[in-house]
Parts: sequence; structure tokens; C-alpha cells
Amino acid sequence: MLEEEFEVGKKIKSLRVAKNMAAKQLAGEAGISFGMLSQLEKGSTQGSVETLRKIAKVLDVTLAHLFTNNTDEPTINTLENIENEKFYVVRKDERKKISFPDPLYTCELLVPDLQGEIELLQVNMEPNRITDDLIPHTKGGEECDYVLEGEIVVTLNNKEFELKKGDSIRFNPEIPHKIENRSSKKASYLSIITPVSF
Repeated sequence: MLEEEFEVGKKIKSLRVAKNMAAKQLAGEAGISFGMLSQLEKGSTQGSVETLRKIAKVLDVTLAHLFTNNTDEPTINTLENIENEKFYVVRKDERKKISFPDPLYTCELLVPDLQGEIELLQVNMEPNRITDDLIPHTKGGEECDYVLEGEIVVTLNNKEFELKKGDSIRFNPEIPHKIENRSSKKASYLSIITPVSF
């Protein structure tokens, strides 16, 4: 895991340098301390999903971009590739996992890649996954979340919505929001977002 974190830190630094952005400027615009950014770039600390999302937003990249190599090939869903199921189908045991430094939060990609217009994820949250960060994460579009297991609390600005298994919610992801699992049991939900935010 430490190697992954270090790679994410290197990616953040290379994107920042490519934009001719000073570390203090990035930290300021992302609303985090300069020390935190410095530790992230060196790989000596973990960042929450929310912190990394803030940084990605300032760098004008998707969150997933921080976790992918530049050599990752997009899959192209065209008639020419109709015989190759990897361009269309995601088998249960072949889901790509998006790992974060936050040990209480993991995502499984339910579409072949993040190159299309819609994002479909299964988000898994361990018990007591609570955060103080309320942030938007994409421009325009919609987010729909459907609870598969457990209970989650979705906060939009200052309004809280408690959702149980089978409940769903739709909102504009530009609204500052957070999703938590305040219970003592695991929770998971389907997240459908357009345009792609990761």
C-alpha cells in the first residue's frame, strides 16, 4: 500500500509541476495545509478520499487519474471490438478495484473503464466511516446512489438523508456533499454518476 501512496504522491507532484503551480498555491486552492501536501507528495502520509478529490479538482483531473498510469490503455467500445467481451462486460471476479489510502473506503468499477460518459461503481464502506469534508466533485450532471447493504447518511450542504438497504437518492454532484457509514456494520452502495467524476 505504501508504494501505491508514494506513486499517488509522485503523480500529484508531476501534475502540479506540469501546470507550473507552486505547492503552496495547490495547497491553498485545495483547502489543505502546505505540510499535508508536502507529505502526500513525498509519500510519507495518507490522504483521505476527500483530500485527494480536492487536489484532483484543482489539478483539473479525475480522481481515478491519480491512481492510473499514463500508459493505461482506454478500451474502445466499437463495432470492430464486438467479439471481445472485455470492451463490454465486467465479470464479478474481474472487477477493477480503485484503492485509496482511506482503509474504510473502497470502490469496484462496474464498467470496463472510465472512458465513457457514465460511471458505475460499487462503493464499500467499513463501519464508522465518518468525514468532516463536504465537497462537490464534478461539474453538472447527476449522481444516483442505491444502497445494497447496511445504512448510509448522505449530507447535501447541511441537509442529511438517512438511507437504508433498497433506498436511493439522486442529486447534482456540484452540491457540496459527503456520504458516511455511521453504523457499526459494513455498508455498500451503487453509485451512478454522469459525467464521469473519477
